[in-house]
Amino acid sequence: MSEIKIWHCPGGHQMGQVVRNGSGVRVLLLYRQALDLGQSVAQLGEIDVIAIIEGYVTDVRCSVCGSVRTWIPGEEALQQLLERTRAMNRAQ
Repeated sequence: MSEIKIWHCPGGHQMGQVVRNGSGVRVLLLYRQALDLGQSVAQLGEIDVIAIIEGYVTDVRCSVCGSVRTWIPGEEALQQLLERTRAMNRAQ
C-alpha cells in the first residue's frame, strides 16, 4: 500500500494529501477546504478533493488561516515529463 502524507499549511492546517499515482509519481490531492485539527469528525463532514496536482503550483492558499504554500513536484515527476517529451519528439 502507498504511503499517504498530510500536506499542511505553515499554520498547521491540513490542505491535502500527498500520494503516489499508478506511475509512482507523487501527486497532491488538494482539499477544497483546509481542515482545522480542532474540528470534530461531525463538523468536518465529507472531505472534498478539488484537484489532483502533479506539476508545479504556486500560491496554494489555506482556507482556514490564509497562509500560502507552494507545491513543487518530486524528481520522479520531472523524469516522467522528460520521458514523455522525448517520446513525443521521437514520434514526430
